[in-house]
Amino acid sequence: MPIYSYQVKKPGATKTTRGELHAESLPEANKALRAQGYTVLQIVLFDEKSSSPFHFSLKRTKVPLKEKIIFSRQLSVMTKAGLSIVKALESLSRQTNNKHFQEVIHDLIEQVKGGTVLSIAMSRHPKIFADIYVAVIRAGEQTGQLSDVLLNLADQQEKEADLIGKVKGAMIYPAIIFCLLIAVLILIVVFVIPSLQSIFTESGTTLPLSTRMLLGLSQVIRGYYWIIVPALVGLYLLLKLWVGTPSGREVYDKAKFSLPIFGTLTKKVYMARFARTMAMLIKASLPILESLEIIRKTISNIHYNRAFERIQREVESGKTMSGAVSKEKLFPPMVSQLISLGEESGSMESVLLDVASFYDKEVDTMSKNLTTLLEPIMLIVMGVGIGFVVSSVLGPIYGLVNAF
Repeated sequence: MPIYSYQVKKPGATKTTRGELHAESLPEANKALRAQGYTVLQIVLFDEKSSSPFHFSLKRTKVPLKEKIIFSRQLSVMTKAGLSIVKALESLSRQTNNKHFQEVIHDLIEQVKGGTVLSIAMSRHPKIFADIYVAVIRAGEQTGQLSDVLLNLADQQEKEADLIGKVKGAMIYPAIIFCLLIAVLILIVVFVIPSLQSIFTESGTTLPLSTRMLLGLSQVIRGYYWIIVPALVGLYLLLKLWVGTPSGREVYDKAKFSLPIFGTLTKKVYMARFARTMAMLIKASLPILESLEIIRKTISNIHYNRAFERIQREVESGKTMSGAVSKEKLFPPMVSQLISLGEESGSMESVLLDVASFYDKEVDTMSKNLTTLLEPIMLIVMGVGIGFVVSSVLGPIYGLVNAF
């Protein structure tokens, strides 16, 4: 029986509890914990090998989003054409070149042959088939519309991939400029400054403060690089560990939507993801509360997680979703107003798709303009950095020339 690692908390409590339990599937584990009165924050399939801090493997275990899109779309076509789930999965296992995904599909085949429904079989692989994916598949099985929900999942994944691609594309230019700036500064400090140090020393003149700072930095880097490099790696690992703590995660997640320019972009991405996912879950006939629970897990930000948890409690107590959303500062007023319109007209799905489309366009426009917005800032930063180094080097040299 699979082991699931969980994170839960009691209603009203401030601290969370972690542990493991045996269950037939992820939904069963979730049901068992909720029956004990816990609010379930996270459940994942426990892997003893991956849980070891010394575990290392060269085996490729990641399945690209593009691979999952193809899987969903082809499975939809095959099931709609009348093929059984087992036959369709067998065909898909032969088509993929990803060995790990092939092993997962083989496991799905064995599970389905043994009488397990597809959604429960998929829940055994949460790193590949997320909660939202499993929930929508389960809804499709219950309503007899598996091929339709698979097609919706493929469409949703394609839009998600497009959204991620736009954001990553917007980040490439600033990252390249920043790396070039650091590389130029290191080259000057490590290779150019030392060659001029003997000239400055022999001149006997008093060097400017900026030049003395560069000379000192050059000596430190060249003399203690064997300490500096491991120290930087250690600092990075410590920061990573700190981000894994509740306090560190809170600061890191808040920074995601608080930074100038990037924060606004992140908020729009979250809104597009929320609206599109909610529309898909409603279309799959999932209840509002279950949909909110799934969305809460898909948006990996502790502050949005808490907001969805509060919305969930409000809806559970009988309030409308639009009223609950309107109380949350992380959601723009437009979102709650449009949700209210959807509730009144009974067309929640189409309204949420309109919200998603609006924020998709906002992200697209902002991504295209990000380079224009950041280019002058990055050029100023680069100019100041290079100007400081050049003036610190050329200033004393001109002084020596004038002295002679």
